[in-house]
Amino acid sequence: MTYPLPMGRKFPKIKIDLEKCTVPFLCKKCLQICPEAILHVTRVMAKEKRLEEMDPRIDGNYVLFASRPDKCTVCNLCIDVCPVDAIKIEAPSQVRVKPKVQGEQWGQ
Repeated sequence: MTYPLPMGRKFPKIKIDLEKCTVPFLCKKCLQICPEAILHVTRVMAKEKRLEEMDPRIDGNYVLFASRPDKCTVCNLCIDVCPVDAIKIEAPSQVRVKPKVQGEQWGQ
């Protein structure tokens, strides 16, 4: 029997506007409030120079990204605390499809 159900779990789409969130280490509010720790900060490799430290206070040296969107519970706490409104979360649709069953055994 085949089921017309989409296989796999759908995850929320987390979009971070890097034009607004330029210095994530100075704020850190979303990093601190997220109960699932899905947000992380990483350095921009294009700006990195060998044997030199990157200053986290300079715009664009570090970027915020969602490394584990599968753990997101769409609690929207990160959206509420973001002072520059740089985070957007789209929750996946939770549509349940019943399989179409035919036959005498199912009382049809």
